[in-house]
Amino acid sequence: MFNSILHPQRQWRAHQSQPQGTQRNVNNILSAMTFVIGVVSVSLLITRDNTTVTEIVFRAMQFVLMILLLQAPSVLKLRYRIEVPIVLSSVVLLFAFTALILGDGLNFYGRFTWWDKLLHAESGVLLSMVAMWLIHVIMAENDKYIYFNKYFLALFLVMFSLGMGAFWEILEYSYDSLAGTNSQQFMASTTGSIILPTDIPLTGHEALRDTMTDLILDFAGAAVVAVVGFVNHNRIVTRYYDIVQTRKQQEIVTA
Repeated sequence: MFNSILHPQRQWRAHQSQPQGTQRNVNNILSAMTFVIGVVSVSLLITRDNTTVTEIVFRAMQFVLMILLLQAPSVLKLRYRIEVPIVLSSVVLLFAFTALILGDGLNFYGRFTWWDKLLHAESGVLLSMVAMWLIHVIMAENDKYIYFNKYFLALFLVMFSLGMGAFWEILEYSYDSLAGTNSQQFMASTTGSIILPTDIPLTGHEALRDTMTDLILDFAGAAVVAVVGFVNHNRIVTRYYDIVQTRKQQEIVTA
């Protein structure tokens, strides 16, 4: 992961080349799957006797949101001239698919009690990748000074992932309060996002379990990435420096 992020041939600006064909294939596959699953899922809900309007609207929103996310890389490139690397874009979209389409759309959160925890553990790793991308986008050519400081880089990856995890919990809390959903899984009788009138809420310390466990998993995932990067930092930076020097020499020769 670190080598692909630090590789100068994969600069994340719009003027650099990018395997657009691969990105289009990923988007097309996910779009087709989202559309098919969305139509089938909503159709089954409509034909079911005990389905509520809230449940239909909530499920439909997940599929619409996924379609919008699929367009995000193109919007960033055309409007802001920022190009998201194919690896990061694909990982983010696949994560969104497992969370929105499988998690909410097909109710994996309700079917598998461990599904939410699996995604939060993965999100720590994913957010670390996003953090490194943001360093490059914000710092541009000066990003090497941050990459070369392994202490700051490790700390930044962990704190960014934990901060974004906390922000996500705020969003879940706000959404649950407004829409009456169970995103923070404060119900004792279900882990699904939709709450039924018969569901029983958790009380006391147990009501905090999901939120705190999610934050701990966000931290753990980011910490793993930070430790791996810290241990291998010298080798990664040496390779990065050699590639940069070789590229500069090639530019001088061709100038």
